[in-house]
Amino acid sequence: MGVETLKDCPSCGSRIAESAVKCTVCSSSLGHCVGCNAWIVAGTKCFDCGKSTAIRVRKGTLAASEPEPPKVRLDPPSAAGLLPILALRALLAAACLVAIVYAVAGSPFGKVTWYVCELGVRPLNVTWPYLWGAAGGLLVAVFIVGNFVRRYRWSHMALYDKPVEVGLGVGGILLNILLTAVVLGLTAGLGLPWLYARYRRSFFRNCNLSGRSDIKLDFRGAGEEVLGRFVLTLLLIPFAIASAGLMLGVISWMWVKWEHENVRVPDKNGQMRGLRLTTEFTPYFGRWLLGWLLSLATLGFYRPWAKVAEWRWLAEKSEII
Repeated sequence: MGVETLKDCPSCGSRIAESAVKCTVCSSSLGHCVGCNAWIVAGTKCFDCGKSTAIRVRKGTLAASEPEPPKVRLDPPSAAGLLPILALRALLAAACLVAIVYAVAGSPFGKVTWYVCELGVRPLNVTWPYLWGAAGGLLVAVFIVGNFVRRYRWSHMALYDKPVEVGLGVGGILLNILLTAVVLGLTAGLGLPWLYARYRRSFFRNCNLSGRSDIKLDFRGAGEEVLGRFVLTLLLIPFAIASAGLMLGVISWMWVKWEHENVRVPDKNGQMRGLRLTTEFTPYFGRWLLGWLLSLATLGFYRPWAKVAEWRWLAEKSEII
């Protein structure tokens, strides 16, 4: 019967069996160096070549070469189906702008009214409070149609490879309409920013991951944040008109970034996380500018395709934190 070969324990120097992976004296775990095959203590570096013991390859390591599915993904929707929704929103926005211009022309605003009239706008035979009311109603209609645009987008989004399901929320819609009528009437329109933030919260709280109706998305934007952006938007609208819509890219970025910073989405464990853009204004504006130029060249017919391309790009530049 042969005698088993012995080796020196690299930890305590005791003579132990050559095949031992644990020292019988100091209980150190041993392994082969991946560089020179010498016996070393597990978790340390080899004195001869500086490498360590072999690490057992786990299933996750074997699959590491396969690309991990994106945490945020857009399954491109039909741009043609978006065309009538965007056309209706543009028509309502134009009507709202016209109503505001005629409301200013008929209002007792001194030099502002005089300047608008000097531009060739003649007051209508309608008292100015009704014109402002019509403008406010058209603006709310723009927001409502915008909600359908948002619904169209998020119904094609996926988080961690799970599609997002957008709930109808009929009760929430009716409640929002009722609150809109009450709040706008009591505040003479000044409560609109807070209503706008509520619309966002109501929308996202009716969204959930496919098969998990108990896991809802959320939104934390406040009316105070909307108020400042409303004021800035109104100041930029004349420049947007003068530039044939070019400045709308600046306005769009302002609202896109605000929405992303306030959306909360569930992770794999159902914990709520923030959604953040990994891009800045300049790359976004360059992307938006291309869509704007193509939309101008096609008299606006390319706008839905530009919108879908923008959504896809934003999904690629989004990360869950």
